[in-house]
Amino acid sequence: MELLNVENLTIRFGGVVAVNEVSFSLKSGETLGVIGPNGSGKTTLFNLLSGIYQPTSGEIVLAGKATKGMRSDEVFHLGISRTFQNGRLFWNLNVLENIMMGMEEVRNSKLFGSLFGTKKEKIIQEKAIDRAFEIMKIFGTLLTSQAHKASKDLPYADRRRLEICRAIASKPKVILLDEPSAGMDGVETETLMNDLIKVKKAMPDLSIIVVEHDMAFIKGLVDKVMVLDYGKRLAYGSFDAVAKDENVIKAYLGQGDGAC
Repeated sequence: MELLNVENLTIRFGGVVAVNEVSFSLKSGETLGVIGPNGSGKTTLFNLLSGIYQPTSGEIVLAGKATKGMRSDEVFHLGISRTFQNGRLFWNLNVLENIMMGMEEVRNSKLFGSLFGTKKEKIIQEKAIDRAFEIMKIFGTLLTSQAHKASKDLPYADRRRLEICRAIASKPKVILLDEPSAGMDGVETETLMNDLIKVKKAMPDLSIIVVEHDMAFIKGLVDKVMVLDYGKRLAYGSFDAVAKDENVIKAYLGQGDGAC
């Protein structure tokens, strides 16, 4: 049974069709890679899935509930969380606090707004701290060793890991990763791919949709690939099947370094 169903999803901005009748599905625990050149509609697709944009037509159904007409916060509470290509951490909060802010019980309490919390709030805080450390441990000691460091002082790759941890903290059904390896070198990209494999093992029911340009990253991580071309779905299937698709080879994989 599919967790996420997207049918004929379309959005128009004036005369421009940014996403054009795109359909795909995702089961619980599956990972989908979305590839395509700049301007192909990848980030617009994420904005539709997360409720930032409303579709002109088509349908998004998560766990049996249609999201059309929902605000982005309502989609978030339904179970779709995301990271952003340009990073959106709370720079003056430390690593631990950033992850805790991803937790609904923390955001709804007064933990960060009062000097003397109630007994109930202190219990919430203790549980949130424990859970934040458990999430950080997915990445070994890379974040736990920096738990009290301000996020603005983290190395770039660890900032990306922190964003993923904060997104995980909201207990999503689906997490959207928008170019998580952007700005990383080859070694950092491979390390991040292995980190995300650890996330998948630690959270086997979590579904992931990742936009990425690095094909080795995509091949090593995903179950399925969708190629977008001018807002349309050009190909959809396993990485090997998509890589052999003549249209994909002609349009993308046959270009120079093979980047999409």
